[in-house]
Amino acid sequence: MEEAVVTNELTKVYANGVQALKKVSLSIRRGELFTLLGPNGAGKTTFLRIISTQLMPTSGEAFVFGYNVVDEPERVRKRIAVVPQDAATYGILTPWEYAYFFARLRDMSSEKAKVAAERALKAVGLWRFRNRPCSTLSGGERKRAIIASALASEADIFMLDEPTSGLDAVARRAVWAVLREMVKEGKTILLTTHIMEEAEMVSDRLAIINKGEVVKVGSPEEIKKMRKERFRVVINGEFMVDSNFDFVKLGDRLIVYTKNEDEALSLVKKVLKSGGRAETAPITLEDVFVKLVGGYNENS
Repeated sequence: MEEAVVTNELTKVYANGVQALKKVSLSIRRGELFTLLGPNGAGKTTFLRIISTQLMPTSGEAFVFGYNVVDEPERVRKRIAVVPQDAATYGILTPWEYAYFFARLRDMSSEKAKVAAERALKAVGLWRFRNRPCSTLSGGERKRAIIASALASEADIFMLDEPTSGLDAVARRAVWAVLREMVKEGKTILLTTHIMEEAEMVSDRLAIINKGEVVKVGSPEEIKKMRKERFRVVINGEFMVDSNFDFVKLGDRLIVYTKNEDEALSLVKKVLKSGGRAETAPITLEDVFVKLVGGYNENS
């Protein structure tokens, strides 16, 4: 499979001495949705800005479809579309105007731009709202209008920085549906997020990044298998947990990790017999993420 993005020991040190990226080497395949997952300040946006030719690396190399982002920025820009984290719509413009004029900015003819704009707006579910000012749309609809403008460019790879930040659950899932549909049509997407559920739901593969370093790379399922415990039990109230278990205390609740479902169900029964409340479920990507990057002390 052709690689859309390749980086070799990509490093960025800002003038104030902050090292935002530390020898990041990644390979992103064409036709996949690849997510950079990490906390705020992890280096996700810095990576995206370098790949999109907006920021110079301190050292290392980065290529987009074989073009060096430093030596051949114009060739790279013709292949990409970027949606920054702080992208916002102008209230007086309509979704149609966004999609159409962004297509025209990519040197499309008027007729081709009209076709591209219609296709993009239908893909994100905004065709019926195409002539409404963006100021009259919901936050999720405005975000989809921005994504439609990028989609209308017919770029080979779309780079989206925290595309659902600030959206409610319904709007967020509407954006997820659009992204997965884009991948189904063969588009390549590089996404950054700090939302665990988002990374787990939409990613073909992801890289966990923390303090400028890549911690793990793989599919969501592969990442989750990196933790030996496969289930967790959430206990409400006081309960004495065996020291053989990994667990974390969250106020009046305990999250206890078990190796399998039978072990989890046995623990739930013990809690119920003691008069407490408990429920079990498979571990999530967030459970593995916190284990990998830190953030709490287990067995404490």
